[in-house]
Amino acid sequence: MIDVGRSGYVLHETGDPGVFVAEIDTVFEGGGTISLVQIFRVRDGLITLLRDYFRAP
Repeated sequence: MIDVGRSGYVLHETGDPGVFVAEIDTVFEGGGTISLVQIFRVRDGLITLLRDYFRAP
């Protein structure tokens, strides 16, 4: 299970209003953590591209 109270994220805007970056740290109740960076491209309210990069312990 995910420990929502200890997990968090930061959103970054870019020079392109249709692109944003999310940094996510997911903490699990057993103590493990996964860090992710996701890059989103949005057009007309829909995600048209999602790139997902992660680092596992």
